[in-house]
Amino acid sequence: MFYKTLMVAALFMSAVTIQAQDCNLELKGIVKDFHDGAPLSFAQLYIQEIQKTVSTAADGSYRIPDLCAGTYTVIVTHYDCKTQTLKITVDKNTIKDVLLEHHINNLQEIEIIADVHDDHKNSQSSTRITQNTINDFSGATLGDALATVQGVTALKTGNSVVKPVIHGLYGSRVAIVNDGLRQQDQEWGVEHSPNIDLNTASNIQVIKGATALRYGGDAIGGTIVIEPERIIAKDTVKGRVVSQLQSNARGGSISGSINNYRESGWYQQATLTYKKLGDFEAPDYVLSNTGNQTYAANFAVGFHKFEYGASIKYSYYNTELGILRASHIGNAADLVRSINSGEPTVINDFTYDIDPPKQMVEHHGIQANAYKRIQGLGKLEIDYSFQFNNRLEFDIRRGENAGKASLDLDLTTHTLAAYFFLDSMEDFEMEFGVDGLYQINSPNPDTGIRRLIPDYNSQKLGWFFSLNHNLNEQWLLDAGFRYDHYNIDATKFYQTSRWEGLGYDQQFPQFEIGEQGNQILTNPEFRYDLFAFSAGAKYFADDHYDFAINLSSANRAPNPSELYSDGLHHALATIELGQLDLNKEQSYKLNLVAHAVHGSLDVEVNPFVNLVNDYIQLIPTGLESTTRGAFPVYQYEQIDAVLAGVDLGLNWDVFTRNSRDAQSIEMLRWNSRFSYIYGQNKTAEEPLITMPPIQFSNELVWSQGVFKNLDLKLSNQTILKQTRFPDNDYAVDVPDDQGNFSTQVVNISESPAAYSLWNLGAGYAFAKAKINLRVNNLFNTNYRNYLNRQRFYADDIGRDVQIQFIYNF
Repeated sequence: MFYKTLMVAALFMSAVTIQAQDCNLELKGIVKDFHDGAPLSFAQLYIQEIQKTVSTAADGSYRIPDLCAGTYTVIVTHYDCKTQTLKITVDKNTIKDVLLEHHINNLQEIEIIADVHDDHKNSQSSTRITQNTINDFSGATLGDALATVQGVTALKTGNSVVKPVIHGLYGSRVAIVNDGLRQQDQEWGVEHSPNIDLNTASNIQVIKGATALRYGGDAIGGTIVIEPERIIAKDTVKGRVVSQLQSNARGGSISGSINNYRESGWYQQATLTYKKLGDFEAPDYVLSNTGNQTYAANFAVGFHKFEYGASIKYSYYNTELGILRASHIGNAADLVRSINSGEPTVINDFTYDIDPPKQMVEHHGIQANAYKRIQGLGKLEIDYSFQFNNRLEFDIRRGENAGKASLDLDLTTHTLAAYFFLDSMEDFEMEFGVDGLYQINSPNPDTGIRRLIPDYNSQKLGWFFSLNHNLNEQWLLDAGFRYDHYNIDATKFYQTSRWEGLGYDQQFPQFEIGEQGNQILTNPEFRYDLFAFSAGAKYFADDHYDFAINLSSANRAPNPSELYSDGLHHALATIELGQLDLNKEQSYKLNLVAHAVHGSLDVEVNPFVNLVNDYIQLIPTGLESTTRGAFPVYQYEQIDAVLAGVDLGLNWDVFTRNSRDAQSIEMLRWNSRFSYIYGQNKTAEEPLITMPPIQFSNELVWSQGVFKNLDLKLSNQTILKQTRFPDNDYAVDVPDDQGNFSTQVVNISESPAAYSLWNLGAGYAFAKAKINLRVNNLFNTNYRNYLNRQRFYADDIGRDVQIQFIYNF
């Protein structure tokens, strides 16, 4: 009995000793880039079994002490890398290096997501713009930066109002998501640019098609996802100052950001931006009243861990934009002379003053977010956001109304969303979500002018799911579905003559709720059921080739402008007429992507075709003279359309070698882009209006060749004449000095001539700073852009010399 007791005690002591020893084990290693072995700092390793997170040091190393013997699930994450989930057995002190596929190569300004170095999570056609390109456009607009991507162009009203166009589609067909928040800022107008400070972006993803179902199913053109500075789990303060001066418009901008991070998970971020520009100048004259001034601020505070976190963010954007004075005319004769002559009717001396016609826009955004990772399942996220947008448009008014806004709109938007991301399975990723929107538009009745957009409120409730499946090492499959129920309820006065002339008294008698003088008060309310679907596959032939195919289908409801517009749009000096009987758009898009990498050559080809039934377009129909002057009339109509085309991107490292001092790498790179879009009105069998013409861009970048840390750039952009456009010219009766009338044709359809622009740049880096010098439109070329609404009245801007200073700390 004594011996048995002694044996049990010995075994017990041994077990205790072994257990004590086994819980002093250590796991360590280095997290590296899969492709070049570079260490990845600030990567996070989350050990599920003990719910602990550690971060890698500057050299990519990590250390996890005090582990017991056993098998652990380690989830390794790094900004813009594909997350890896590893099973690691620890039965002794263990060294385990981790290789991650790093998505963005910092030497490249634009990286195609289909690239072998990039995101393999889906079949969508997508392009990413990195920090270097964003810095280049620090003093410009979001639309200008996006136009560097093949397949993306810019719809302009002058040089300050820029809207992105993806594969020929723009406005409410393109969703802009800023830091997880879908922008709501009266995007219906062609001269309403996004109210977003580009300097808050760390990188931007352009998704070409209705495949980003998390953000809505109505983005039949595509989705632009703007991502801020990443959050790191380390006690550090970092920031950046970007200042720029430019010769054309004789102004500049300055932006500063500071980010305070703590290893505990707490962080604070802030960005402030100010921009001031005077009148822009064409090669031969001043573009009078085209200056602008912008203030922007963004603040965020939060707590971020791999397993849980929360944040609250506030953004503010305020801009005042001048509209070319020559674009506002007084009578039919002035309009004919403005459009048919080659020079603006108003040319004044340069000034920083911004007078009517102009816009003033103020946008506020508040966003609250929280997330929790559920062990063995995935991540649950809750988002709430509030946005308030005030838009003022000023016409040239005299007397007691001088200085009073002609259009004053308040748009208030509330959104609430919940998402669950399931990533616990090795070869499957699934996401589910539900979201709701409530929006109120309130025009100010004190403008003294008939309201272009009426009072309305709208609600949208939707849900979606998406999944990605790695079938094997060669095949990736993805699919998604989304449903939204959308309701819009307006209150609007119509002139009785117009209401009856359009036949609305017979078609929509249920909307009539009262009469006031020669007006009818109506309550037009519409409900839409919207469906979106996406499915695709990606095939990796080997390390050099991959191919993707994606089919998407989506609905878009008519926006308030398309339904309710009924009057003068002052910022454009046009009369716009909506239609109450518009149907929802139905899009069917096929996207193909073929990608090849051979040594120093990287090529991607992206053909696409998009069939859009009940496509809504805005076309000129004539001229209307009012007590305020003569204005072109534009009317919304609905047709069936086809948009097809191809994008081509090529990056070639012509050579890479040791520099003369053998202390750096000299490189010559050639970047080339090509885009072609064919747009056809199938109903009338004629070309679609406002389709981007064929364009090429080529850039040579020579790094470290002349001096260490010196980069030289030479680029060219060639835009061909758009030969496919509908004939929307119209005739007007123009009086002469004796009061006699003659009929003249307003050439509103003809596209401008082809043009080619050369740009030159140099950048020198030293310590934590960099100086960039750029000359845009090097040869001061005269040109007019088909996608610029002010091409009817004036040339585009001439030579512009810019100097930029960037300091990182």
